[in-house]
Amino acid sequence: MMGRKSKQLSMIMIDIEELIPKDHLLRKIKEKLDFNFIYKEAKDYYSTIGRPSIDPVCLMKMLLVGYLYGIRSERRLEEEIRLNMAYRWFCGFDLMDTIPDHSTFSQNRRRRFNDSGIFRQIFNRIVRACIENNIVSGETAVCDGSFIPANVSWNSRVEITRLVEKSTVKYLDSLDEELKTIKGYIDVAPIIVEKKELKSTTDKECGYIHQDIKKGLGYLAEMTVDTANGIITGVDCYPANQRESDIVLKHVEKQIKDNGLNIRKLCLDAGYDVGAVHRGLEIMGITGYTYGI
Repeated sequence: MMGRKSKQLSMIMIDIEELIPKDHLLRKIKEKLDFNFIYKEAKDYYSTIGRPSIDPVCLMKMLLVGYLYGIRSERRLEEEIRLNMAYRWFCGFDLMDTIPDHSTFSQNRRRRFNDSGIFRQIFNRIVRACIENNIVSGETAVCDGSFIPANVSWNSRVEITRLVEKSTVKYLDSLDEELKTIKGYIDVAPIIVEKKELKSTTDKECGYIHQDIKKGLGYLAEMTVDTANGIITGVDCYPANQRESDIVLKHVEKQIKDNGLNIRKLCLDAGYDVGAVHRGLEIMGITGYTYGI
């Protein structure tokens, strides 16, 4: 006898959490991290009157889902959270809740929080929570920079000339002070020179990178990953016309100061193999390892 599904409607009571596997990544994150601190961090960016906005905790969790599962489009992120039960549960939506429209979500992210520093504050708070829960050890880390193309047309480029102070690279305050004690050191008076740079008329923050395999307008993202569980502990973004070896010490120092991260060993590629970087890491009590490809 051929079976056929009944089309009759039925009413059931369901707890979404029971549908999420015990070993699901989002369940593990939710059990370890309490995101309610975001309400306090975001309080100053909301009015005390008017209609309620999107819950800021839901907003941040949606961003986290997008990052963890490689969902780069906000339109697709809205769709995936609407259809995926685990995403919906993690972000705090029940079956009857309407998922925020991608345009509303985008405008909240860009207009309310843009240039506010709140994403950095939340990121650092989560890193500290990972340290407290022994997810991040700080014992061994790897660090590298990556070129991120700017979302601009090549035709928007323009060459600008500006006056800058010609000076040596400032690595660490402690390292700079040490160099001044070396016999023969001369503190040269600032020299102002003209410097030509390529910029974009539509994104004035980006810079031009010119390497053998990388060319164009964009940014340099410096990132550190704790090797214990592959957790990112630090991210800094600069115009692309920077050298990774010039910025890495400040990048690492910021993580130590902001999060109390106790990095003991740091692995870097050959681009960081310069004396100042090795000495700077030594001052911070970090054993540096460089490798060539």
